[in-house]
This record gives sequence, structure tokens and C-alpha cells, in this order.
Amino acid sequence: MGCHSERWLTLSQHAQVQTCDRHGYVLEQIISAPILVKAAQDVCYDSPIDGSPVTSWAARTEDLKRNGCRPYEPGMRQDHERQIQESEESLDKAIEQTVERSIEKMPTEKRGKLYNELTRAGVDAVVQR
Repeated sequence: MGCHSERWLTLSQHAQVQTCDRHGYVLEQIISAPILVKAAQDVCYDSPIDGSPVTSWAARTEDLKRNGCRPYEPGMRQDHERQIQESEESLDKAIEQTVERSIEKMPTEKRGKLYNELTRAGVDAVVQR
């Protein structure tokens, strides 16, 4: 009949017939997912940064804030390791480019001496022009 009524009922109230407040019609019950209440486990540890006791979620939040930290989330370690690898690759590339530019700027005689020193030391050097 165009009526719509939304009600939050306890489990025991679902057994009772519900009627429309305006027209008195019997309402069809549509049960949806319940409202979830977060039930957190007890928090009880010493802060790994400053050793202060952390005994509640509010204390944990304050400890993180006070020490400039953030909560650990899955994947953070992998992200950190990836960032380190990218940084190292970037540094290696920059070093390689700097060495190449420096060798290119060397006089021919000095480059020859460098090549001889490297090959005597067992380094596999390739001359490219």
C-alpha cells in the first residue's frame, strides 16, 4: 500500500506481529544484517618506545600520538622493503651514471691507467666507445 516502516527490534520482538502505525496493516518483516558492535580485546603492554604501560585503546592511541607512530597494518613491511629496494636501485643507477660521466671526462692516458689497474686487480673491464 506504499507504506514503509523501519524498525530496530530485539530478537524477542521479531516474534511479535508488527503493524503500520498509520494504517494498522500487518508489516512484512525483512531482516537485514545486524548493527555490529566492535568488541575489542583487552590491551595490556608496555610501550616499545618509552616503556610506559598501555592498558586501553585510548592509551594506545595516545602512546602512538606521543611517540609519532602509527598503527601497524598488513602490507606495511612489504611496502617498506619495496621502497628500500627502489631507493637502492635508484642510488645504484645514479652512482653508475656519475662514474661513467667521470670516466668520460678523463684524459685518454688516465683512462688507460685506470683500465690497466682494474684488469691487474682482476676486474673484468670492457672498453666502450
